[in-house]
Amino acid sequence: MTPSTDRPATRPGSAAAAPKPAASQQLTSAVADRAEDSVGRPSARGEHSWSAYLGLGCIAVYAALGVTGILSVSTPFLALLLASQVLDVLIVSDDNVRAVLARGQFGIATRSVVRELAAAVLVLTDDWAGHGTRVAAALCVLGLAGLRLLYQLLLVPVRRRAAVPIETRNIDLGGLRLPPVPHPLLVTRLSERTHAVTLVGLLGAAIGVVANVPAVVFAIVGLVLLVELAGVGIAGWLLLIGSRALSREELLDVVQARVAALRPEVMLYHSGDPEATYQANMWLSTMEQLPRSCVIVLRERLSMQLLAPTTVPVLCIPQPVDFMTFPMRDVRVALYTANVGKTIHMLREPGVHHVFIGHGDSDKTASSNPFSKVYTEIWVAGAAGRDRYRRANVGIHDDDIFEVGRPQLAGIQTFTGIPDGALTVLYAPTWEGWTNDPAHTSVTRTGPALVERLVARPDVRVLYKPHPLTGSVSPAAARSDERIRATIARAGAPHQVVVGSEPSLYDCFNLADMLVGDISSVLSDFIASQKPYVVTNLTALPDGDFRAAFPSASAAYLLDPDATSIGAILDQVRSGDPLAGDRHELKFYLLGPDEPDALTRFIAAVDAAYDRAVALCPERPLLSAAGA
Repeated sequence: MTPSTDRPATRPGSAAAAPKPAASQQLTSAVADRAEDSVGRPSARGEHSWSAYLGLGCIAVYAALGVTGILSVSTPFLALLLASQVLDVLIVSDDNVRAVLARGQFGIATRSVVRELAAAVLVLTDDWAGHGTRVAAALCVLGLAGLRLLYQLLLVPVRRRAAVPIETRNIDLGGLRLPPVPHPLLVTRLSERTHAVTLVGLLGAAIGVVANVPAVVFAIVGLVLLVELAGVGIAGWLLLIGSRALSREELLDVVQARVAALRPEVMLYHSGDPEATYQANMWLSTMEQLPRSCVIVLRERLSMQLLAPTTVPVLCIPQPVDFMTFPMRDVRVALYTANVGKTIHMLREPGVHHVFIGHGDSDKTASSNPFSKVYTEIWVAGAAGRDRYRRANVGIHDDDIFEVGRPQLAGIQTFTGIPDGALTVLYAPTWEGWTNDPAHTSVTRTGPALVERLVARPDVRVLYKPHPLTGSVSPAAARSDERIRATIARAGAPHQVVVGSEPSLYDCFNLADMLVGDISSVLSDFIASQKPYVVTNLTALPDGDFRAAFPSASAAYLLDPDATSIGAILDQVRSGDPLAGDRHELKFYLLGPDEPDALTRFIAAVDAAYDRAVALCPERPLLSAAGA
């Protein structure tokens, strides 16, 4: 199949992985306890054919533990004790079994009690020592259970206090009495950790019974009791210190006063899953360069942890009422990165210019969403964004759309020509999306074959940077992603799978000589480099119609779904690159002019939006949480 370069007569009309948390001053919440008693992911049901056997095996082993304890059969009891822990470790990694057992009231907490009581019965009834010794040993075993429960109970208020209502970065909170934050080792997977700790004592008791050696029982169980006592002491100390800290209401008031002193005029508002934090990260450098005072507001704690380093003050306010009663009277421009439900908590505020800036311009339907009607203004990179809304006919007035460029693309290097040596090809597909559209991503159908063909060529180096959400909805996409990674692993250097924060997507743009991508904002951003790019036509449209339907692909080399034409495309690029002129023209259509530069245009747009907000509402009214 010959690669298509046919052009329509007239032209109509990114996603970096979330970086690691940065060191910063913030009110860190306690790490969420992902205990095995949680109900798990319903979507995981049926993913493992052995899940039913694992669950039934767990029930059988714990039932047998009780029976062998009552019957004083010590050696089988010891074997079953070890088997129970092996099964518990397997259950931790199986969300389906965890969910079923928890809903059946046989979660990790219940199993801990069953195991401890069975061990107490064994040491009390088996004829391994004198009556007084057996009673003392049984009381020690019950002490394991009692201290375990006390430790967990004490940590409930400790974690509740540590989960402060607001977290901050780059805001001076010196001198505040903040609640102590327990070390993650003390609170992470709490039920499972304490389950394993008491197991050591139970094993010691069982071994002592089997060997008829009381010293073994008291030595090992006593050691575990000391460890538990230390844990209870630490938990009690944390509870005492936390009781002297600021209450949640006092803390909110103090932080609000300190934020008010900064007088932020512009807000970057972001809400979404942790994997979507890149949507905020891509705007950090732009926010840092605005001359007006700015603040970044996040609504999810994990997003706070994944936010890249920035000098801009950051607030994370998870709860709706806390956010809606946290006045920021000086904010007059709110910039939104995504269309999500929690935007309503800020959109309700009068006297503010609400501006949708999104997380990249693309020909996806998300870039012409009817929800955009809720915003005062919509900012797009270039004329393509304006035309996209016009074609979608979703009720967006043309006067509400402003072309402001893409300031974050300033560091992308411009194309200087195809190198004589190996060609670095960046494969950066989008994810599968929520719509079950098979043409949404090339990962599932095209990706494995494409990468196999590319790594087989000695004159090509492959960089594979998957979208952070790849495989989160479609198991088929997840399997294809794994196949691609395996292919690159087998091929070895210089090919590379790029995940995490380094190198970033834009770094990959600079490393690459050519892009293979899908219809997404990656195309629009990559066009800033003027380098050749390839798009897979996964639709039933002829290539000409495909280019017309997706203007961001109008200067691309089009690839067939089976990737058979990738070799011919590479040869075309090396032998003259016939679409170079089209890319130059498309850049201005997608991203706007080079002069004035995008940052200058963006700053001017912020200033104009601020002035319009003040002109329309000189004094900003503040709503209560119940107001609208």
